[in-house]
Amino acid sequence: MYLREHLEKLHYFYEIAQLGSMKKASQAVFVTQPSLSKSMKILEEVVGHELFIRLPRGVKMTEAGEVLYQYCHELFSSLKSVEKRLESLEDPMAGSLRVGTYDSIGIYFWPAFLKKFLAKFPNLSIEMTTGRSRQMQELLNKGELDLILVINPEESAQSIIQVLREDRFKFYRSTKKKLLFENLEKAPFIVMPDSFAPGESVRDKLNPFKIDERKIYSMSSLESVKELTLNGLGLGFLPEGVAGAAVEKGQLEAVDLGHKSKSGLFPHKVSLSYHKARDGHPLLETLIQEIKVSL
Repeated sequence: MYLREHLEKLHYFYEIAQLGSMKKASQAVFVTQPSLSKSMKILEEVVGHELFIRLPRGVKMTEAGEVLYQYCHELFSSLKSVEKRLESLEDPMAGSLRVGTYDSIGIYFWPAFLKKFLAKFPNLSIEMTTGRSRQMQELLNKGELDLILVINPEESAQSIIQVLREDRFKFYRSTKKKLLFENLEKAPFIVMPDSFAPGESVRDKLNPFKIDERKIYSMSSLESVKELTLNGLGLGFLPEGVAGAAVEKGQLEAVDLGHKSKSGLFPHKVSLSYHKARDGHPLLETLIQEIKVSL
């Protein structure tokens, strides 16, 4: 097996895997569909495994295809970094990194951080992807991201995790807007159910706080929870990291509903995670150190 003799076919394979379609890939690489199919047949003979399962509409990678895709992604991403590096030979920090992060961290941490970081390292490109922590973990495992900054990343034999800080949930109310409730005992709760671990019920989590006696506003993001809370619609159940800026500005204040809510509930870890194969990479190490200083 000499894959190095079939780099062009690997490029074709990579495009098909990304687009999930022979037809779309043929248009992307300017090769006819029959020629593309022939190239994939040769590549499958070289690796000794089928790489795709043909479906009525498109294709799906086999287990061998998934393995090859991970390495191709790293290969072609490295080539992009090399291209960037060669454009600025005098700058050792020239290159590119692919970063994934949880939506809320993406809003409250990255804008200010990147403004300073990219001013310091102008020839380093950051490709940012945001979503749920679990989604970012999956992309890291597939080799589609170099680094993730998320909540409670999963441990694996291939990844390295560095815990940066611990965060907790508290109940918050607005200090600037007129509150649309008379007392804390009857105040509506504003929550994001998906902020808990998958399968865990928000009602079970907040049962000690008489949740069945309150209105519940269920939101799809912590930012929505925060906005409704700022407008006095109820008690927002938010991580300190999300509420922090509004608390400092005097817009929100934490409230004590008993059951240890004053000190914070449901601790979770804000952590970095990256693949062991990238350990010691100078660009990645620099980014990690800068994040540690800033977060």
